[in-house]
Amino acid sequence: MGARSDGVRRAPRDGKSRWVIDFRYFDKDRQERRYRKDAQIQTAEGARHEAKLRRQRALETGSPELRASAPTFAEFVETKFRPLHLAVKCRPSTRRRYEDLLRQGILESFGELRIDGAFATPVRAYVAELVARGVQARPHVSFVRTVLRSAFDLGVVDRLPELPPLTKPGKKLPDAPNEQHVTTLLASATGWLRTMIALAAYAGMRQGEVRALELRDVDLDGNRILIRRAFSEDEVLTPKSTHERVVPLFPELREILVDVMRRKLPHARVVLNERGSTPGRSHVLTALKRLEEKLGLRGWSFHALRHFFISALVRNGASIEVVRILAGHSKLDVTQRYVHAEGAELRAAVSLLKG
Repeated sequence: MGARSDGVRRAPRDGKSRWVIDFRYFDKDRQERRYRKDAQIQTAEGARHEAKLRRQRALETGSPELRASAPTFAEFVETKFRPLHLAVKCRPSTRRRYEDLLRQGILESFGELRIDGAFATPVRAYVAELVARGVQARPHVSFVRTVLRSAFDLGVVDRLPELPPLTKPGKKLPDAPNEQHVTTLLASATGWLRTMIALAAYAGMRQGEVRALELRDVDLDGNRILIRRAFSEDEVLTPKSTHERVVPLFPELREILVDVMRRKLPHARVVLNERGSTPGRSHVLTALKRLEEKLGLRGWSFHALRHFFISALVRNGASIEVVRILAGHSKLDVTQRYVHAEGAELRAAVSLLKG
């Protein structure tokens, strides 16, 4: 099969279909040549990006090989990754997590390596060190992979260095407090914390969405909440999935919101602390933990209240697609985990056991 105009095609290889970069070019002696190799990234987008880089290189130098001098890992992070990837593609919470990983040993361990160098052995040594310290290695290795992929996408390197594969973690079923736990919390909580607990448990809102909720987002006439913004660190952005959503008002939640919204302006936040400001993320977590300890309850996270909302919907027969929309999940397989945890089919199957 001949080369395509975009320089990529699919080809069988050892029983599998592979993306192949395939194009013709003229070398420095003006002789026509053909470049034909498997793409470094086996996706349509990745293959086309690599083909574009190599064709441009061939046009400029007469060779499709990308041999530009590569910076060190630390230099790339400082000059390219931070301004062109972190600042442009990542939400503030993701930026903070990545910066934490850089400070926790990644820059120290890989900073002096050339970005196009061999990373497999250093990464294995780094993983062994993390395991010895009882630290989960997967987030660290995934971040190193993210930096290297960014270097490839930006044309800084012509191939992705190989990294050792990590065993995929087993899928965990979502766990959630029961109705009695939520009822007890709401009966004992006061002020802004009670409002936050109700919004998470009865509307399935994430903590950042609750803190960013404004009065104009609560439509009492239409009996619904419009979830269209969320805090990420100290910035207000779109919700995590980037999609706005609508959640009907649960009667108990409506009663709480009617009281909270009284005498507030439309652009005011629904949740305000005693000083009239939005409580911070850590303040919310501390307040919830103290309340649970005071009541002698298991210490659930704030996000677990959202799990309660989703699990209750599934348990009471809501369709998986409706639950996905109400929860604001971008992918159906995320919601599907709750079906596995709460599915009536599982309970029915166990009921067939005979003593």
